[in-house]
Amino acid sequence: MTLLPVFVVLVVGWVALRGLLAHPLLPLWVKMSVFWAVPLGALTWVFIMVADDPVLFPETAPCPQEPYREGVIGSGKVTGVSTPFPPRAYCLWEDGTVYDLAPRAEFLFWVFFALTVVPLGAGLWHALRDPRSMLR
Repeated sequence: MTLLPVFVVLVVGWVALRGLLAHPLLPLWVKMSVFWAVPLGALTWVFIMVADDPVLFPETAPCPQEPYREGVIGSGKVTGVSTPFPPRAYCLWEDGTVYDLAPRAEFLFWVFFALTVVPLGAGLWHALRDPRSMLR
């Protein structure tokens, strides 16, 4: 059951990419923006996902295992949390206090996401509107 959505996304992505490259009105830099925005967006996503990871240097972890002084940021035990989509990394204390770890990286991810989705949407629209242009 999970292969069908993956296959559909791959086919729609392929048609959108072909439609983007065949679009006659878009300048070349808009067409090529997808090819640099996708890898940069993936790297930004990986950076966000590992922002709460204390494996390499546990003593300087972004979410400290020993709580700070009472009332400075939060109280009680703290855990690092990462959500894959929408990408977000934060520290969560027992009292409900949340501290975002990579807000600038999250913004950058959404910029790269928009730079990918908007041109591919235009390519999909072109492919659906003029399918004969895909045959050239």
